[in-house]
Amino acid sequence: MGVAPATTKPAAKPVPQRGWRRGLYAVTRINPGLSREERRQLELLTRIRRPIRGSYEIGVVGLKGGAGKTSVTAALGSVFAQLRGDRILAIDADQAAGNLADRIGRQSGATIADVLADEALSHYNDIRARTSINAVNLEVLAAARYSAARRAVTDEEWRRAIAAVPRYYNLVLADCGPDLFDPATRGVLAAASGLVIVSSAAIDGVRQAAVALDWLGHSEHQALLSRACVVINRVAPGETSPAVDDLVRRIERCVPPGRVIALPWDRHIAAGTEIRLDLLGDAYRRRITELAAALSDDFDRGVR
Repeated sequence: MGVAPATTKPAAKPVPQRGWRRGLYAVTRINPGLSREERRQLELLTRIRRPIRGSYEIGVVGLKGGAGKTSVTAALGSVFAQLRGDRILAIDADQAAGNLADRIGRQSGATIADVLADEALSHYNDIRARTSINAVNLEVLAAARYSAARRAVTDEEWRRAIAAVPRYYNLVLADCGPDLFDPATRGVLAAASGLVIVSSAAIDGVRQAAVALDWLGHSEHQALLSRACVVINRVAPGETSPAVDDLVRRIERCVPPGRVIALPWDRHIAAGTEIRLDLLGDAYRRRITELAAALSDDFDRGVR
């Protein structure tokens, strides 16, 4: 007597969550399928939730202050934390003017120096006791306030710090200062698996992004170019020009496709207060999610 071949049920069609499609399904139970925007959001979510092999470290850098590196780090880390749901840490690596903890709601006075001084560091809770955390569970390890800092942290100490935390976090972001030769930034670049270069949308800001890419291509960190994203951050309303657009097109030739992200000006970001995802404008939220997805495409490639 033969055995009937096993059959598998086709995967259920996703139910729409918004618009007339959701209304039609609620009233008639007829499922018209997802809208184009919902399909796009599902695709981004799938990419962002890609498994990470080990731990993955992302440096956020730039050559000019005022470009919005810290707000990008806070918003990007929050998107990762909300959509992935695993342990994610953002470290403030700006030793001169770091305020990352203030952008997510500072709850701890501890800093990276306290982690380095703890020779008994052996559990997640040893670090968690020193971090601040926001509503979507992004943790932040603060930099010492400049007036209270006893001394600068060396690049070797930063390498030790970056090497210590991946045992406890799936994803680590480091918000660097505006000097690629700063000891902290050197330590971050030595450990990073991915990179975000942030510039303002002003012509001098975009030029600095091009300089950073050129420097990267001639440095010992050249391999990061294939895992780099460039963020053109509009820190003022209507900030753009044909000359900037031309520079952006040139930058797009230096990195893989889809890795130059233009962030629009956002009223909530511009306020300079604690960043909350639910208060971001739709356009900014969409673009920062696209940045997270682009970086996530490298997760299954593992670390450097």
